[in-house]
Amino acid sequence: MNLLRYLLLFIVSIFLPGFLLAQTGTVTGKLVDAQNKPVAYATVTLMRTDSSVVNGDLSADDGTFKIANTGMGTFALRINAIGLTPKIVGNVQVSAASPVKNLGNIKVVTSTTSLKEVSITGERPLMEMSVDKKVFNVEKNTTTAGGSASDVLQNVPSVSVDVDGTVSLRGKTDVTILIDGKPSTLLGGDVQSALQSLPASSIESVEVITNPSAKYDAQGLTGIINIITKKDNKLGINGNVTLGVGTRDKYNGNLGLNVRKGKWNVFLNSSFRINGNYNNTTTDRRNKSDSVSTENSFHTNEHSLRHFNGFFNSIGASYDFDKNNSLTFTQNVNLMSFSYIDHATSYTYPAFNETGATSTTLDRFSDANGGPISFSSALDYKHKFKKKDEELTVDATFSISDYKRQQHYYTTYDSNGRSLGPVYENAPSTGTNSSFSAWADYTDPLFTKNGKLGFGAKTQLYWFQSSNNPRVDTPGGMQGVLDKTLLANFNYTQQINAGYVNWNDQIGKFAYQAGLRAENVVYQGYDYAISNIPYTNTFFNFFPSAYLSYQLPAQQSIYLNYSRRTNRPSFWQLLPYKDVSNPSAIHEGNPELIPEFINNVEFSYSKQTNRGDNIILSAYYQYTENLIDRISILDSSASGSPNILIFKPVNLSHGTTYGFDGTAHLQIIPAWDATLNANIFQNKITVGDAALAQYATDQSGINWLGKLNTNIKLPLNFSLQISGQYESPKVVAGGKLNEVYWVDVALRKNLLKGKATIVANVSDVFNTRKYTSIFDVPAYYQTLYRDRETRVGNITFTYRFGKSDVGNKNLNGGRKGKGGMDNGGGAAPVIPGQNNNGDSRDNNLKQGGDEGDQGGGGQGTGTTPSGAPGAGKGVPVPPGKPAAGQGAKTPVPAEGTAKPVIQPPAPSVTPADSTAAPVTPAPVAPVVKPADSTTH
Repeated sequence: MNLLRYLLLFIVSIFLPGFLLAQTGTVTGKLVDAQNKPVAYATVTLMRTDSSVVNGDLSADDGTFKIANTGMGTFALRINAIGLTPKIVGNVQVSAASPVKNLGNIKVVTSTTSLKEVSITGERPLMEMSVDKKVFNVEKNTTTAGGSASDVLQNVPSVSVDVDGTVSLRGKTDVTILIDGKPSTLLGGDVQSALQSLPASSIESVEVITNPSAKYDAQGLTGIINIITKKDNKLGINGNVTLGVGTRDKYNGNLGLNVRKGKWNVFLNSSFRINGNYNNTTTDRRNKSDSVSTENSFHTNEHSLRHFNGFFNSIGASYDFDKNNSLTFTQNVNLMSFSYIDHATSYTYPAFNETGATSTTLDRFSDANGGPISFSSALDYKHKFKKKDEELTVDATFSISDYKRQQHYYTTYDSNGRSLGPVYENAPSTGTNSSFSAWADYTDPLFTKNGKLGFGAKTQLYWFQSSNNPRVDTPGGMQGVLDKTLLANFNYTQQINAGYVNWNDQIGKFAYQAGLRAENVVYQGYDYAISNIPYTNTFFNFFPSAYLSYQLPAQQSIYLNYSRRTNRPSFWQLLPYKDVSNPSAIHEGNPELIPEFINNVEFSYSKQTNRGDNIILSAYYQYTENLIDRISILDSSASGSPNILIFKPVNLSHGTTYGFDGTAHLQIIPAWDATLNANIFQNKITVGDAALAQYATDQSGINWLGKLNTNIKLPLNFSLQISGQYESPKVVAGGKLNEVYWVDVALRKNLLKGKATIVANVSDVFNTRKYTSIFDVPAYYQTLYRDRETRVGNITFTYRFGKSDVGNKNLNGGRKGKGGMDNGGGAAPVIPGQNNNGDSRDNNLKQGGDEGDQGGGGQGTGTTPSGAPGAGKGVPVPPGKPAAGQGAKTPVPAEGTAKPVIQPPAPSVTPADSTAAPVTPAPVAPVVKPADSTTH
């Protein structure tokens, strides 16, 4: 806490004079028609001269609008509405001497003429960034076309996915994964396998929140990864179809369909993925003479063919009763199948260097198949009060996953020339994973001009059950004998009750937010197969958060954040079931695990440029109590062998991580952009438990990873994308992971006037993505080499049909809000206390977007397609002014409006002052997402 105190004093001492005198600026006015009648619910957008969006508003019933926190400078005002001729008011000047600019009555012209609209659409960039949240637009990443959700996550800055599919953020695996704002329990218990089954074609974007506030669930030490699936919100009937094929019998497809009319919006997203790959593992280990009685060494070869198949479906509908009330229902049905065929051979030698005749040879063939079928239902209600920014949301969701699995083993064993076996084993298993969540959030502007108080409550219930019936058949012996070594029967329940209070405010360019979350967790597990003894624990904890920010000149900002979070063990980590598919390395859960707790401090700096460049630099410090790590110990059970390793998660004393993270999106030239990310950190692990001393040792080391993703536009509607990644050696408990690196390449071609796209890509072009682990502990020395199929080629075809995205409707029924932002626009970084995004996708993450305290009691559905298109999706410009680096002229939506206006005249440009010349918006630069208030 001393570090936090010093940083706070440093920030305040430097910037206190500045923010006390700062004037953030306000633009007001009133829209009227030719008869001087007020024009309500028109989208009013304030832009800089480079067309980047600053902020916006919807005109009220009396036609008035107010755009606050504009900063100083010269701006242009864009006005759009149903049946209106688009209008641009130029030369809107806001200065320190005149911080409030009242434009008076602005006349707009109704349009009944059908003229053709000519405008340019600016493309969404691959990466939209704020200081603590990055949004990865999957459609722009062609190197993952035909791949899985795991492939998508691997390309997100600061995120890594290892050979087993485990996701880590900034080098730590304790990250919460959400699907459309909901817990990933929708995917069943095996999230890693499910992510390899979920097609990339069904994903729209990935949101990474590195330091969530107190309004978010406290689960997830290093942050939240929210996978947004594809939905649509265009008028009429719209859809898209994607089909793909890859090497070694890989297939995927996706169908997206949206029907929207009046107050109704119905959407469907259905996708499948059939994927197979190989996985080769080589293990070499020698015991150390001073720790075990038998001096020998081991060598194991394992070859596995694996399949990750999935069929995912989501259907839902939203209805706007009026401008203040809306309801959304969503139903998901997922069917997944995970299977493998494995052959493993293990050799034991009397010598340390694996020479001479073998002492024993074990040969095992095994196979498994099965997977979960999951159902999820969600109901979301939102009510907006007459008072601006006062809002209530109530949400509930229920999900259930049933898991069935068949496993078979065929084993032969030879010891000093004496053959034992074969032994046949059969271990069918079943499991159920259910959850129910309900929460309510309320926000109310109070006390000060920009202050907002928010509070909410949430209840989450989880039920887990897993059991099997393993039998052993031995030729010449008893048939179908119960195998107690594989027996598992485990029940687990968990209840979480939480409440939070959050306050944010803004004083000039300085903003702050403070919140406190309280969570009471009770969980209980029964291991009926082994001891029939309950494993019970109760935790009541407070999770505070604090955020400070200051807006510097020239689109620069600095931020200081603190939060406390936790990581509770997953079901599979707690389950004491033994996976014996590898004869020399058994995997087992640990029902005695307790949660981890982390204190996280982060200081960030962001810089944006007028052409769309964005640079974010962060320094962070993390201290983790009860650190969970997976170690390998020699089997000491009565029925086990001292030569067999058991891999299981355990609680270590603590871990410390501090480092620097930098991300930059650069528009090098109009046809060439690049996104770079580098993360370097010091990681220290302290074991602390003397009982684990011979299997895990204190470790410390510097690790870093780097990513580069670059896009080049080529002639004839071709584009080339190259993605490269490098991960340095990394310390783990008792050892290290060697470096790994790879390069992906993709070529894209637009067809049929932009309605179709074909992509050809190859992942891991040079076949270098191999993983080697080295463990050197007092008990043994071991190397583990993993070679998974990663050089894969895919061809993917996408076709889009239906009406163009002209005139997106504000799905809030025209209610007051900041329409047309879509979180984008290259605006100056946003700070707490501002309602910057309006009804954007962040509000669907009911787990706790901080914007106006909208949401946060817990995970929401994220399924209501809402928000008008923003600058990231294109800013209309007059004919003859093509956007830099953009190609064909295509229609663009009238932001925040409903019906398309066919062939309207070109937007009129009116100077705000009679002496000023008309202003024409500059070409659209690639938009970099500003820091939004959802996490500041």
